[in-house]
Formats: sequence, C-alpha cells, structure tokens
Amino acid sequence: MTAHASDYTFADSVLLRIRGPRRLLKHFNAEYEEARTAPVLEPDIDVSIAFGGPADRLPGGAEVTGGHKTARWRVILGPPDARPLRAAIRLAGGPPSFALSLVQGYFVEALVAVALAGAERIALPAAAFADDGGATVVLGRSGAGKTTLTARALAAGRTVLSDDQVILDASGRCWRYPRRLRLYPDIEETAPQAWSRLTAGTRSTLHHRALLRRLTRGYVAPSLAVPASDISATVTSDPLPLRRLVVVERYENGEFTARPQPAAWVIGQAEELLAQQRARFAGAVSGAWTDTLDAVLQAERRTVSAALRGVQATSLAVPRAWGARRAVDTLDSYLGLT
Repeated sequence: MTAHASDYTFADSVLLRIRGPRRLLKHFNAEYEEARTAPVLEPDIDVSIAFGGPADRLPGGAEVTGGHKTARWRVILGPPDARPLRAAIRLAGGPPSFALSLVQGYFVEALVAVALAGAERIALPAAAFADDGGATVVLGRSGAGKTTLTARALAAGRTVLSDDQVILDASGRCWRYPRRLRLYPDIEETAPQAWSRLTAGTRSTLHHRALLRRLTRGYVAPSLAVPASDISATVTSDPLPLRRLVVVERYENGEFTARPQPAAWVIGQAEELLAQQRARFAGAVSGAWTDTLDAVLQAERRTVSAALRGVQATSLAVPRAWGARRAVDTLDSYLGLT
C-alpha cells in the first residue's frame, strides 16, 4: 500500500508528520487542515499509521498494544530522546474513524505534548476566547462544557481560539490547538444558535448518533468532529496574551460558586488533568519513556507557573445535579461570552 505524508505545525514551533495511505491521511487532514504546512526536511514527530501490516520494533523504544470497544492498536515507539520522535501505529477493528480518533488522542497528541514541552509550551485541556485584546482560558475535564461554550461563542460572533485544548507558553501567550470541534447531539438543546448554523447533513448525523446511543444504551456514543468554520469564521490562529484563567469543576451538592484561587492551586489542577489525559499512554510504557513523561510534566509545571504571573485565576463550582443546559447557561452568563 502506497504511503503518503502530510505535515502540520503546532504553535509555530512543533512540526508533526503523519505518513500512511491517502484514506487514513484524509482523517488527519480534516482534523488539522488549518495547520498544514509545506513539507520540511526534518519534522519533530514522525508517525506512520495503517490498518494492519508489519511494524518493526525501534531500538531503545517501547511497544504498546491495547484497544477500546471495537478498536485495537499496536503502537511502536522510538526512543524518547530521539529527534524526530518516531511512532508506527497499526490498527484493527473499527469503524476506521473511531479507531483513528482514539489513537490520535491517546498517542499522536501525547507525542505532540512531549515535543511542545521541549519548546517550553503546554497543551492545556481548556477552551480559550478572545477578551479585551487577550484571552480568557477555561480549564476543565471532559464534560465541563468547554465545547458547548465555544459553539455558543462562535454563533454569537465572538472570536475563539480553541474548544478543548489551548497551547500556552511561558510568556503567557495562548495559541490555538488546530483541531475540529467535538459535538454531541445535545448541542441542539445547549447551544441552539450554533445548532441552527450547522449544515442539514451534520444535524442529521447528530440525530442518528443520538438514536444509536439510545439503542446501545450508551455503549456507542461517539462525538462528531465538525470544523469550527461550520458555525462561524471567527476563529483566530494568532497568539493572544493570557488575561484570565477559569477552572470549571462539577460537585455533587451545593450551589454555584466562584472563588479566586492562587497560582499553586491552578497548577495542581492542570497537572491532575494532564495526568488523566495521558493515563493510557503513561500506563503502557516503562523505562526511559516513563522518565520522559515525568520530565515533561515538570517542564509543563514550570511553563504554567511562569504564564500565570499576574493573571487572575478563579474556580467555578457547578452542581452536578444541574442539567447541561442550566450549567452552560450559568457559565456563559458568568464569563460574559454571549
């Protein structure tokens, strides 16, 4: 099978190369289209990917096998001190888009994070919005409402950077993470203005996924990757200075509260979220790769600490008992997005 390649640049500093058959490259070209760049001689990360086929172990590296639901993978990693960082990913099962999305999040973007750390940058699990010449960053785990808030802001004509990850450097500059939105069917209720801007085909697909989720009792419940431009073109790839950082948390009981927080608390929250995000990667490697991931976390801690100097940080506690619409309405109002 003939291999092709595409190159993508993250935050003007890290270059990722994906190699594989055209039908698989279509997935990554759709995901990172705005970050595509002309080929260079040497990328920072070089990943080959295919369904099936051989992949030889790389000296000094590691091998990871695993899967999730109907998707399986074998990942061959090169040594963590090599440049470029190398990985060969072999997939089985599917559907193909599902398998590709999983290894993208678990492995490809984990390698991007390692390279970013070497450039004194960090990919935070956060949404980011332009605000008074700077950026408001909303940090939170999956389900905090980051993507819904981003969809609302786009529909209202607000300028946004990212919905689920934002790249931050030590000087406090925020960069867009060049990836598609991840929408779920409840966007029809939680962000109706954004829903109305989606194409008829996208809305139909989301309705079908809602039906599939009910029929499988939640076993099959994938998100749908949608370009932000399907809602609005008010997305910026230019870096913005960090002005405000908000951490969203869900609690079992209580009321909605907003509390100022010291930088040390925010750093701890960021470390916890990053560790959760990389749990599958970190739990499957050992030796030099474990040491490297520990060093990456320390480098990221330094980056966040430096970026937060003089920045207002707040925690927002949202009762878990609230429905998605009420929770997002409250966050939207507090942040002044729409």
